[in-house]
Amino acid sequence: MLNWHRNSVCTCVTWAHSTWLHMHGSSRQCLLCSAAPWSWRYHAVLPVVCVLSLPCVEYAAVFTCPFITVEVVSNYSFLFTVSGSDSSLQPYLLMSHIDVVPAVSKEWTVDPFAGDIDDTYIWGRGAIDVKNTLLAIMEAVNGMVTSNRRPKRTFYVAFGHDEEVGGVQGAAVTASLLQQRGVHFDFILDEGMVVVEDTVIPGRLAALVGVAEKGLLTIRLSINMTGGHSSAPRAESSLSAMARAVAKLSQTPHPHHFGHGVEVDMLEQLAPYFPIARRVFISNLWLFGPLVAWLFSQKPETAAGIRTTTSVTIFNSGIKANVIPGYAEAIVNHRVNPRDSFDEVGHFCVGL
Repeated sequence: MLNWHRNSVCTCVTWAHSTWLHMHGSSRQCLLCSAAPWSWRYHAVLPVVCVLSLPCVEYAAVFTCPFITVEVVSNYSFLFTVSGSDSSLQPYLLMSHIDVVPAVSKEWTVDPFAGDIDDTYIWGRGAIDVKNTLLAIMEAVNGMVTSNRRPKRTFYVAFGHDEEVGGVQGAAVTASLLQQRGVHFDFILDEGMVVVEDTVIPGRLAALVGVAEKGLLTIRLSINMTGGHSSAPRAESSLSAMARAVAKLSQTPHPHHFGHGVEVDMLEQLAPYFPIARRVFISNLWLFGPLVAWLFSQKPETAAGIRTTTSVTIFNSGIKANVIPGYAEAIVNHRVNPRDSFDEVGHFCVGL
């Protein structure tokens, strides 16, 4: 049995942006990574402490500014309207999200919700997904307000609370609210790409700018077979059959689309910074495209940029050590390349 669930991740262009994170005073704890209750109903951690702390601790000036309107959407999400001095200019939107995915403490070397800071890193679930941009936005707005400056162009700030589970109550409700008000944006600055080291350019930093976003397709595989006792096993069980199926999915990558997307423009711009040997290949993709595509496929970070990816994320089967299960289920998560359709990905999996 195979079911797939379609979820369009985002309809806006995603841009990368750099951030500066400023920690106040000598505190060794990051506000938005502090330990907090979470909601298992949404299967995503909701750091409620940040919602409660923002107005009264770090950013009181923002919440009391006369030209900033603050709205709470669906109980936990925030929508800020920062009114500019020139209403004739089309506004823009800055976005981030408050929630994070769950963390298993025993898999961490530190408390994932302590928000500890050392000389190199901020340790905490959500430090890079995506509390860094949330804090950067709030720091920028707070700096503007405390410096007695008002922007010429109106802009909005939206912080969702359920992005990790689809954003149905956060971003979707906020978008509907803005649509009802007839708000149109000049641009949207959302969760972007990253700065990578020794990944795209050997020995160099590269700041990646995202200009599109993959779709999200989750497939549930399930199988029912006759169970039994481990003392008299059959040649095949539901668990072993499912294991073979997910192994085949994991080991069979989707076709790459190298040469048909923005990666070509990116490589042409980066070519001068590559070592001379690679520069020859990068500057002549018309000839060496297949070789460069193979090189991209050797690292997970670059391979993900040229094809739809497949990840087996959940496997459920069995209830007792000496009982052969009759039922097995696996959840397979796909991040769909813009050149692939959901149907194409689903049929690709069925064909295996």
